[in-house]
Amino acid sequence: MNHSFVSPNKKTLLKKVSRIWWGYIFLTLFIFFGFVATLKIQGYFMEQKTTEALEEQAATLEEIRRLQELQQKEEQKVQLGEFIANQNKMLKESVENLFDLIPEQITLNKVEMERYRLVLYGATPSKQIYTFLLEVPLRSIFHQSRVDFYLLPNGWYNFVSISKLREEEDAQ
Repeated sequence: MNHSFVSPNKKTLLKKVSRIWWGYIFLTLFIFFGFVATLKIQGYFMEQKTTEALEEQAATLEEIRRLQELQQKEEQKVQLGEFIANQNKMLKESVENLFDLIPEQITLNKVEMERYRLVLYGATPSKQIYTFLLEVPLRSIFHQSRVDFYLLPNGWYNFVSISKLREEEDAQ
């Protein structure tokens, strides 16, 4: 017994349009949670890279500090080398000037050079030759100059000349 001219339709809990909407809602939630998960994974990897970068930065800074110390040491060595070269040049010029200062009539036997003192040992034909040819230039260079003569049997004189500079003026 049928009372209807139409055959009955199956009744579903959700209509076709509602299922489509629910599908889009679930798809949107899936995309949203996937995006959040992707962000969390990228955040984790960024933290890892940040930690590695900080460690690398600390190592690089330590290397820079070590290289700067090494550079300072090398600069000190270079400065010391330049100082020694300059001192050697000045000493060479001083010795050349000293030998240029000695006249041909006077013979030097020994020369002692210290920082503030010059000691000359030698022989001269007379005290006057020494006085006029060597003592005058020595007195113009040094602040204090003293000479002792010893008569030799051949009539010449051995002499010991000690000339000194004031230490405080040379230190300036």
